[in-house]
Amino acid sequence: MKQPNRLIPVVAAVLLAAGCATGNQPAGNNAGNTSGDSATISFSFWGTNSEAASLKAIAAAFEKANPGTKVTTNWIQADYEQKLQTSIAAGTQSTVMEISNTSLAGFAPSFAEQTVDPGKYVQPNISSALQFQGKYYAMPFAAKPKVMAVNTDAFRAAGVPLPSATTPLTLDEFKTIAAKLSHGDGKARVYGSSNLWYRGWLTAAGGGYYNADGTECTFGDETGVQTAQYVVDLQKDRSAPTSVDIQGQDQAQWFAAGRLATFSDFGPWTVADFAKISKPNWTLVPVPGKGFPMEVDGLGIAKNASGKQLETAKKFVEFASTQQVAQDQLIQGKTALGVPIIAASTPTLEKVLPADRNLAAFTTALKSGIVGPSVAKEAQISGDAEKGMTSYTPLGTGKDDVAKILPQLAAKCTQSLKQ
Repeated sequence: MKQPNRLIPVVAAVLLAAGCATGNQPAGNNAGNTSGDSATISFSFWGTNSEAASLKAIAAAFEKANPGTKVTTNWIQADYEQKLQTSIAAGTQSTVMEISNTSLAGFAPSFAEQTVDPGKYVQPNISSALQFQGKYYAMPFAAKPKVMAVNTDAFRAAGVPLPSATTPLTLDEFKTIAAKLSHGDGKARVYGSSNLWYRGWLTAAGGGYYNADGTECTFGDETGVQTAQYVVDLQKDRSAPTSVDIQGQDQAQWFAAGRLATFSDFGPWTVADFAKISKPNWTLVPVPGKGFPMEVDGLGIAKNASGKQLETAKKFVEFASTQQVAQDQLIQGKTALGVPIIAASTPTLEKVLPADRNLAAFTTALKSGIVGPSVAKEAQISGDAEKGMTSYTPLGTGKDDVAKILPQLAAKCTQSLKQ
């Protein structure tokens, strides 16, 4: 699911799927049209109206390419993971289910193992994101890297050169630029940066919330503390608004009003909102440093699927994942569910807006996107940690030193991982 643009407590925790995978053979996912295959499959997914339109269009394209098949869509508009878990426990789950790489660990026991070819995608992290304990339990179909929007009018007015369209700024360069672009007071203040999402900037700094195998919370290490202080310093210098400053407000609207010189949490779903902005002038550039975490959405197949239904499900996930006619459907008008993950569909998103908006920045971000490990109960675990950061440190409303609090929260986080 879309990652948050600031520290907020996560209310709904992802529950572990019931049961365990035993003796599943990998779903082979052999693409192609099998004449006479009349199986009907069901497909569950989340999303906004436009995102649902993309997924319904992919299902329709599959039916057209495979006469005799039928995909019944199940759009779950709220509490997706909780409702998905309930259906799994009741044995009424759909044949195919959308899942984010961040939530895969909690659902993998209820998904059939799949066979995935990493060579079909623009970079290996896309497929590896849907692995859990060395096995694929979902096939990727959309990636959601983040880029940074810059107010070119603000840069020119301040006499600050525009960042490179392809090479990221360093974190020190960004901090200096944000200070130069900030001016004014009160509600008229222009900030050089949008509110800084700590977890994103931690990745940009080369750190991580968890270690590589997801067995330890690492945000309390030296890089984690330094990154937290970096965020606090930009807020203290008033180069970036605090979480209190932006509470209940849309930062995209702040950008449109000229109150932000940079917006560092620009995902593909943001394109439609920014497409409406003509003033101030804007363009996209890479996120500073190593970039923000990249979400990858995949399609899992129910473990209990069998016969023609299973064969149709294999075809469908392969079709959505690797065929241009499906990948192009990720873009509906000027709205993007995600970034296409195959090279043939790369121009589909890039051409949505004029070249000077540089939607090609998404392609650059896609090729270097960093994907973290999937851990069970991730929403609950990270939500508890972020609640502590928000309550006790200047990352939120607290006053305590991040160097004291973050190692304590990370230790508690690691204990939760081991339970």
